Amino acid sequence: MEEGVVLEGRGPSLVTLLRWSGLALVAGGLLLAVASVLHPSRETTATILQAEVRLVAAHVLFTLSSLLVLLGLPGLYGAESVRMGRLGLAGFLAAFTGTALVAVSGNFGFLAPVLAAKSPQTIDAINAYLPVVAFNVVAFVGFVVGFVLFGMAMAKTATLPRASGTLVAVGAPAQVVGFALAQTVSPALWTVTILGSVALGVGLAWPGYQLWQEPAS
Repeated sequence: MEEGVVLEGRGPSLVTLLRWSGLALVAGGLLLAVASVLHPSRETTATILQAEVRLVAAHVLFTLSSLLVLLGLPGLYGAESVRMGRLGLAGFLAAFTGTALVAVSGNFGFLAPVLAAKSPQTIDAINAYLPVVAFNVVAFVGFVVGFVLFGMAMAKTATLPRASGTLVAVGAPAQVVGFALAQTVSPALWTVTILGSVALGVGLAWPGYQLWQEPAS
């Protein structure tokens, strides 16, 4: 225990907080995978209107997933901060910030059906607007870089499953790259996004479950 966070003597409140953080990661990881499967493979005016219910439902799940990950990630990092070192700290800060910004940018999914029906050209104008482009670039770069670093730090610890860190480090970039390819190359490449989301979700849920079961280990 000398290399990790020592919980003895800190009372049941910290243990309870860590356990609920773990459960939040489990739920957040699972919802991330479900949301990606539900989301339409391409976002055009036509597909937004045709799959409006799926699109809105997917964004609801994406938002809930991001919220749960934001609630659970500090607990996982806090329990393993000494083992993760500076790499883990950098990854945690970038992943936390990126996840929060991606959740904010996802709000567009709730506006898109209205814009597609009332003013289709506005969708393209918003997506091409420089501040929006810059915001999305910062959000997704932070998300990808953060989880790659955090996953690498997870894999270095002796207490977390090494495979879970690999899943996190590989899943985040696969999810984002798959989304970009599905929009610009072929909707069939949405499969890459789904696989990336499943990998990232499982990579977070796995240690989350471990934290839920044994918060003081």
